[in-house]
Amino acid sequence: MSSYREQARDLTTKVKAALERREGLDKNYRDIRAKMQMARAENNQLLDMLSEAYPEVDADFSSDSSDNEDSVLNSSVGGELTEALVRRKRDSLQGSLAAHDSANHITKRRRCLGKRDNRAEPKQVESLQRDSHGSLIFPVVIGKGQDEVQIHALGRVVWDRDAYHTSRYIWTVGFKSTRMCPSLLANNTRCQYSSEILDGGDAPVFQVTAEDMPESPFRALSSSGAWKQILDQLTAKGVGVKTHASGPQMYGLIHLGVTKAIQELDNADKCQKYIRQLWVEEGAAESSPDATDDDNPHRASSLANSSVDAEPEASLRRLSVLDSTTAAAATNGSLTSHPN
Repeated sequence: MSSYREQARDLTTKVKAALERREGLDKNYRDIRAKMQMARAENNQLLDMLSEAYPEVDADFSSDSSDNEDSVLNSSVGGELTEALVRRKRDSLQGSLAAHDSANHITKRRRCLGKRDNRAEPKQVESLQRDSHGSLIFPVVIGKGQDEVQIHALGRVVWDRDAYHTSRYIWTVGFKSTRMCPSLLANNTRCQYSSEILDGGDAPVFQVTAEDMPESPFRALSSSGAWKQILDQLTAKGVGVKTHASGPQMYGLIHLGVTKAIQELDNADKCQKYIRQLWVEEGAAESSPDATDDDNPHRASSLANSSVDAEPEASLRRLSVLDSTTAAAATNGSLTSHPN
């Protein structure tokens, strides 16, 4: 009989030890999860601080801290991090950013921006589907797979309010696009998100609405700010999505065909800060080599601004003609200007 009691005591002791070990593991798990959330918040805030400190890198790469606070108030879902945590991390990151700021750092970023945003460099037009009258056929589908975006409306240009355009983008009121992303409510399910630009008075309001949460739209003062709320909450749920995104990309505004279509809207030419993108004209490569630049001023401007890879065949022909002219001039002992 005593042996059974001893075995029962041993089993009870082992069960208690296992429960204590389980509690310890559970505590470690919660601690690690809290650290991961804090690291994620630090990463997101650092990206926002960099965007604010160096706006030349991307005029709309992410929302500022005030956008994020306002956007949490506009969403009924909310975030897992408290305002105090966000403020503490923000102050810490501001100090770190100021300590690492340098003239060389700024110069490098401006140099990168100059390469990427040289709009005087003509680009090949990415054509969009149009009807027989030249009007766009909606919805306009751009991208493929998970990056597919459907444009449902281009909206209208608000040219007389400065906040409605930057050097790179025109924020047209009434613009609307949709794309598929993981749902915030249902696990392992994707739903449609509608991205819109609304008239907010002095500045546009960017709104993203999930199809399964129509009563809880996400709003911010930048396109990235609106989408950042959604990505943050998806990440907090353990969904494998990127923690930061370009709002214009999520909206579908970076597509060159969309850029051209918006540039062609009424009053787009009145946006003073906006730098218009130049385009490689269709049929330019087939233009006659005998035609002079004086006869075609537009062609002369296009040649002056075109990149090396925009019209490779035409560029090679021009170089060939120039080389033959130079060689002939050298034979005669003098150089003469090329007639083209």
